[in-house]
Amino acid sequence: MEFSKYKKLEKQLETNSFELNFGTLDKTLYWFSFLGNIAIIYFSYYFFADVVNSIPDLAGIRATIFLIFAILIMTGYELFKRFAFEQFITSVFKTGKATLGVIGGAITVLALTSGSFYLSLNGSHRWIDRSTQIAATVDQTVSIKSDSIAKYYDKEIDFYRNQPARTRADRKYRDSIVAVLQTTKDQKLATAENKTGLSTQTQLEKNKENNTLLLFLTFFLEIVVLIGVGFRGYYTLGAYTETKDLFSTPKYKQLEECLTLLSIIYVKGKKKKNDPLIPVTKLKSAVSTQKLNVTQKSLKDFYNLIDELEITKAETRRRKIYNTDYETAKKLIQQAFID
Repeated sequence: MEFSKYKKLEKQLETNSFELNFGTLDKTLYWFSFLGNIAIIYFSYYFFADVVNSIPDLAGIRATIFLIFAILIMTGYELFKRFAFEQFITSVFKTGKATLGVIGGAITVLALTSGSFYLSLNGSHRWIDRSTQIAATVDQTVSIKSDSIAKYYDKEIDFYRNQPARTRADRKYRDSIVAVLQTTKDQKLATAENKTGLSTQTQLEKNKENNTLLLFLTFFLEIVVLIGVGFRGYYTLGAYTETKDLFSTPKYKQLEECLTLLSIIYVKGKKKKNDPLIPVTKLKSAVSTQKLNVTQKSLKDFYNLIDELEITKAETRRRKIYNTDYETAKKLIQQAFID
């Protein structure tokens, strides 16, 4: 194992850092949840498309405009749902109890999620539901087959009915043939309808299975969105709490103090590399003016630190200059304390 990989694993496994251990999972779930939102908007589109196509054109405005407007509304709806759920999760972990705000947030999130689920589920059904198409196809097929059978047997029946019959036996024979043809015609029509009906039932059952699958798919999409957004709220709060506890230690209080002093001597970034270092008296005056609780020892330690990190360097015996720019100096100090 490479040393760099070992150090990375050591930092991940031994420091027990919440932010480090769950950062990748948070990003994966969060960005994956947007795919869920896109799929929900896509399914909802078919719900609005079906509704819009069923109403007459208003004042010459094309249905496309309504559908674009519907997509924008659903996009805003999904973004608001994400925001509401993230705020709800944050409130739950912050308060840790069922306050009126938490209960109100739960009701709001439940209502938004239910509405989103209803629109996407119905839209997906309209997208994949082929019941109407199947029924139309079946009617057409039955009609074609029935017409073909009826045309053939009606022709035969008419032929025998128009045959001359001089005797009673001839008429009886003719009527028996016509009766047989009529019975055969009815049987053929019934058989054609039964076969088509069985095929129709199979297609409808398959269509029903597709609808059931869409029910689970839509539910899964909602869960993906809620997990991704919810974990982001949990992760943000957990990372903040961890960082807050970390910055409450003496080591990081000293880091904060050094960064404040660095900002003063660099005049908030106005001083550049090779500029002369501001005098100690000016730094002490700024500390006093800003009422910072900085001791003489802390000032001495700060100057020793920036000399050690080569943030400043002696140009002459009595004159020091800045050896780096402000941003580089900040990174050097942060690295000195964090590493």
